Parts: sequence; structure tokens; C-alpha cells
Amino acid sequence: MKEILIYGLAKDETMDYMEQLLSTNCQTQEQIDKVIAVASEHGFHSFRIAYYNGEKPDFTKVLNV
Repeated sequence: MKEILIYGLAKDETMDYMEQLLSTNCQTQEQIDKVIAVASEHGFHSFRIAYYNGEKPDFTKVLNV
């Protein structure tokens, strides 16, 4: 089952590596929009949506091995 992950940066944060995981429970675009709206009200910005299908990462592709 595909998991939808929503990340965002807290208010006044500019460093990408400081993003926080905001939700893993969304199944629809409406739910994604709601999480982003609520997070925005609390100062979060620069949202990122990621999808995880349960597969193991293949680091050889990243490292060009």
C-alpha cells in the first residue's frame, strides 16, 4: 500500500535538512490539502510530498556503483 508523506519547514526555518514529517495518513488530495492548510496556519511552509511503496532503497543507483 502506498504511503503519502508530507514534510514541511517550521516558521522562520530555511534549511531543507530541518524539514519535519507532518503526516503519513493521507489517502486523497483533499486530505493532503487539509494537512497543508492546517500546517500553514501554524507557520509551516515549503511543503514536500513523498510517496513510499514499502520498497527497499537501492543505494547503488544513488552512488553510481
